[in-house]
Amino acid sequence: MTKQRILVVDDDKDDQSFLMEAINELYPTFECDLADNGREALEHIDKNPPPPDFIFLDLNMPLLNGYEFLKEYKKQPESEKSKIIVYSTSSHPQDKIATKDLGATDYITKLSDFRKLKQMLQDVFGSHGGVSVSHV
Repeated sequence: MTKQRILVVDDDKDDQSFLMEAINELYPTFECDLADNGREALEHIDKNPPPPDFIFLDLNMPLLNGYEFLKEYKKQPESEKSKIIVYSTSSHPQDKIATKDLGATDYITKLSDFRKLKQMLQDVFGSHGGVSVSHV
């Protein structure tokens, strides 16, 4: 299996660290990068081809928010290669519908329980890429 490339797009450093720690603990061979907003994410993707396999995307960020990122990213020819997982504090059904309409693959609400976060990641990677955990 090829190495999975992950991009975490979130302006909250604590949320970045929490998600990255869970990914690294479950999948130490994954290549993970960070972007603080949608604009930085688009620049990172443009400068580091091919596009990431998974993008974890917050919605509320400065400069270019999650909705704007989805609109811009879907204009890129290889964007369909990325599975975009919205990772937000919002559990509002309208956000889920709107992001799905803009091309998001999945929508998950941010968790504060590390064990539950790891389980959620296993579910996401398992259902959207056939990735399994070799150790826990």
